[in-house]
Amino acid sequence: MKTLTIVTAAALATSGLYVPAAFAQSSSSSVAKDGSCPSGFKASGSSCKSSSGKVAIAKIGSCPTGFKASSNYCVGDKGDYAEVKSGSCPGGLKASGKYCVK
Repeated sequence: MKTLTIVTAAALATSGLYVPAAFAQSSSSSVAKDGSCPSGFKASGSSCKSSSGKVAIAKIGSCPTGFKASSNYCVGDKGDYAEVKSGSCPGGLKASGKYCVK
């Protein structure tokens, strides 16, 4: 069900519809597997887990500032943070394409 939620949130975000915060996806050291895992991540069941301390988020268009494209993901360094943008970015985050970043 977690994979379905993430895919649904990503699909809604790309359609321009509002995505409730409970369904917003943010960068993490463990992401739902969508094809091959990004660079620095290893497959573990239906997830990709960081083997290098990096974080990833599903790729929607271009990657946000500070993140690099790898497979179907945007990968950032440890401490980087991005979430799928749904309306205005919350305090402390700035807009970067379809994402809000720290």
